[in-house]
Amino acid sequence: MAGVDLRHVLLDLLPSSDMTKRCRELCIQQHLEKIIPDLWAINAVIRDATMRAWTQPDVEMWMADAGAAIADVQNLLDRILEWPGRAAAPPNPLLRSFLIIRVAFRLSILQELKEMGLRLKELVLRGSALDLRKEMMDAMNPCDEEYSYVLGDEVVGRDEDRDNIIEILQQNQSSSNNGEPFVIQIREEWSYGSLSTMGKTTLARMIYHHPWVRQHFHHRIWVDVSMDLSFDQLSIGREFARCITGDSCDHLQSHQAIWLLVNEWLGQRRYLLILNDIYYDDKEEGLKDKWNQLKHNLLHVGGIGSTVIITTKRASQYSGSLDIFGCKDSFLLHGLSEDAWIKLVMRETFIGSAQDKENTCTINLLLQFAEQQYETLKGDPLLAKTLGSIFRYAEVSRWQEGADDLSSYSNFRRYPYFELMSLQNLSTKPARLQLYSLLCNLAPFCYLTEDYMHMMIAEDLMPQQSFDAKRVNRLVDELELDFAMKEYYMKTRIGLDLIRIPEQCCHLCLLVGDASTFPTALSAGVIKRLRTLILQTNEKFEGKKCQITEIPVTMFTNLVYLRILHLSHCKIQQLPNTVAKLLSLRYLNLSYTEIQALPKYLFDLQNLKILKLAHCENFQKLSKSIHKLKKLLILKLAYCQKLHMLPESIIALTNLQELDVEGCQWLVKLPEGLNSMKKLTILNVNKCVSLTRLPHGIGQLTNFQKLTVHTIADSLATVILELQSLVNLKELCLKKLDRLSSAEDARALKLEDKIFLKCLILCWEWWDIEVALVTNAALLHEKVLENLRPNLALEKLEIVSYMGKKLPRWMACKQGYLKDLTEIKLINLRKCERLPPLGQLPELETIEISWQNLINVGELEITGCEELRCLPQGIKYLNRLYRLEIIHCNNLISLPDWLAELTSFSRWEKVRVPFNLVVRDCAMLSFIPERLKQSPPLQLLDLKLMFCYHDT
Repeated sequence: MAGVDLRHVLLDLLPSSDMTKRCRELCIQQHLEKIIPDLWAINAVIRDATMRAWTQPDVEMWMADAGAAIADVQNLLDRILEWPGRAAAPPNPLLRSFLIIRVAFRLSILQELKEMGLRLKELVLRGSALDLRKEMMDAMNPCDEEYSYVLGDEVVGRDEDRDNIIEILQQNQSSSNNGEPFVIQIREEWSYGSLSTMGKTTLARMIYHHPWVRQHFHHRIWVDVSMDLSFDQLSIGREFARCITGDSCDHLQSHQAIWLLVNEWLGQRRYLLILNDIYYDDKEEGLKDKWNQLKHNLLHVGGIGSTVIITTKRASQYSGSLDIFGCKDSFLLHGLSEDAWIKLVMRETFIGSAQDKENTCTINLLLQFAEQQYETLKGDPLLAKTLGSIFRYAEVSRWQEGADDLSSYSNFRRYPYFELMSLQNLSTKPARLQLYSLLCNLAPFCYLTEDYMHMMIAEDLMPQQSFDAKRVNRLVDELELDFAMKEYYMKTRIGLDLIRIPEQCCHLCLLVGDASTFPTALSAGVIKRLRTLILQTNEKFEGKKCQITEIPVTMFTNLVYLRILHLSHCKIQQLPNTVAKLLSLRYLNLSYTEIQALPKYLFDLQNLKILKLAHCENFQKLSKSIHKLKKLLILKLAYCQKLHMLPESIIALTNLQELDVEGCQWLVKLPEGLNSMKKLTILNVNKCVSLTRLPHGIGQLTNFQKLTVHTIADSLATVILELQSLVNLKELCLKKLDRLSSAEDARALKLEDKIFLKCLILCWEWWDIEVALVTNAALLHEKVLENLRPNLALEKLEIVSYMGKKLPRWMACKQGYLKDLTEIKLINLRKCERLPPLGQLPELETIEISWQNLINVGELEITGCEELRCLPQGIKYLNRLYRLEIIHCNNLISLPDWLAELTSFSRWEKVRVPFNLVVRDCAMLSFIPERLKQSPPLQLLDLKLMFCYHDT
């Protein structure tokens, strides 16, 4: 993990526009540049050190010191980035004080840089003395022009692939592409059940540095998409703009602003854009649409001949081959040739090692083993390097034993050394993803899932718009890598005060059971590098509050670099004033605690981005000082049931993206002026029963993506007007629809025009059935729902307490109207007589039908249920069922005996009517009860069995 963090420092933090700007303001650029060569020198040997640390104590000690130094460098750079800069300079009367503080801060940074330089030089010298092998491809920034020479010396067996792609690019320059950028995808040969590492990124680097490319394209832009989760187009656009302009573009919040700036700077000059490591899987939703939108933006910038190169990475070893990009050319990258692969194995074994190269028997043994493994490992370059390194670290006398051990592995990728090599190749985002999963024991239904996502957002590793718990959990399952440096992160139970926390520990999870105090090690001043502290109840007490009631005053005094503080599910009533020491804190979770108020010093934490106080039942008032938290992105106050109002000063949080007050039942109104919070995308007021209306002007927040609206008669015109402006909504919950007085009111909401809407929840108030009949409410419900027709791309639909007898025609549409629907919930539809044809929805995964009176159902069709093995017992209680169709249920083995007893009562005449049963295309059906075959004509009118090949 130290290597991952070091690459983050070298490739993300140091080259960033914000770092350049801060260093220029503080006049420390030259001093910072002095430590960069030593950082690259450590980066060049840290792979070798990571592998050798397992078996060599002196190298293990070097790794511990290197990890501590890297953590200190990262903390130092974070302090520089968090410096408010000239933008925060006060007016003239206070300017002198500001300048004094600036000078003091600069001197402090310079002193730390000087000390850090000495530490890094010592580490480099110690590494040389340990004969740590240099990986030259890790010894400099891969975007530097000199890197082309490194590629020429180090890369084996890829010259032909490079030349073929260059030839494709050259041919494209002379052909017409209708003004569109030429797109080529570099992908690996698909193999079910395995994830190959053929070197797509290395090949893309070779293209990036090729002499013809450097001469032909005016701009070359490299973007590591990695796990920008959901292919975040804004992040890609900002990085494109930064490369063109040379300045930070984080302030640009819309696609239009980004691409207008790019077009202004780019003009008609050609560009080469490389999008590296786009994670995908065949369960990905909407990735093709996102790519088409990005391609549309690229269409309007740059000159003829501009080119995009994409390298893709399957998120799962079981993901199928996926062509989402519509590339005119897709370059299939195969494994290395046998000669090249064996050459790489031999080089990795002998270069920089003390092995006897003159020993013919030794070389023959290695050659023979490499030849045997070539077909199994499919020419994978990373596996060749791993194989070579295993022999390099072993004594020659044990090579035969090592070869036998390796041959016994059915999946070489599970060999510990390969997992280490794979970890070293991870970028910051997937590595931190795996780290948090190890700390939190993250599982698909773990209660920490959302909290974990917010930690990623707070650390700027995932934009809030990419919040996708389902996808991230899939990626966690697929990574399945462990970290070699247990000292770097730690997960331990507390209770006995004998816990030893290593000095270089940066991430800590404390499992709490009966314990009532924090470990004294946190207050002793020994643990200074801690960046993450998670308090989690252990398995026995999961979901319950632990017995910890207070935080030691001295604990926060020592944890000055803490960025993530998760203290949920404990009995803490207040925070100590020393919380003001946590100036780097970005994430604070006090949910499910007994906190009553926040200390005034907390509002001095200028870097806080996530504040969570959900389910704090004793929390009564949010301070007016909340406006000081200028960087706050997410504020969670859900189910703070004693909260009556929010301070008006909250509207000064101009960076706030999510405000959650769900379940605050005594909250009577929201502050006016929310329309000034232009970045607000999520406002959750669900179950706020005392809240009668939303603030005026809410429709001006055009970035809104998630909203709950109460359609109350006296504010209906306002609701309609506001909703029409919110064109970017992705989730919408309409409550109290029974208050609509006419179907035209529903039509005026124009839900069909919300083209980005993915989730729609429609709720009526619960009605007494008799009252509904007297007031003709059922008929009005039907007309209202008919006019609430959503857009074609809807993925989730929920209907609650609907009193109509019929569902709308748009739910029964057989032309694929709701073809993207994955989830449907029908709750408390007590008068509904017929279910929609759910079997015709090809993407449907989740169905919930609850509190529904189905006794009126007359026709039931079960279609396309591939996992259905037997019919549910509940069908036999549908007394009015007269037709049952079972179609394309390929795992249905038998029909139940009770089917023969099904008859139906005529609704008007109270007599039994014949029953129709149709079973079609159920390939595995092998048993039909004799009673069913011999049913009297009055009882079974029609029995059709078609294309059921196993039918007996």
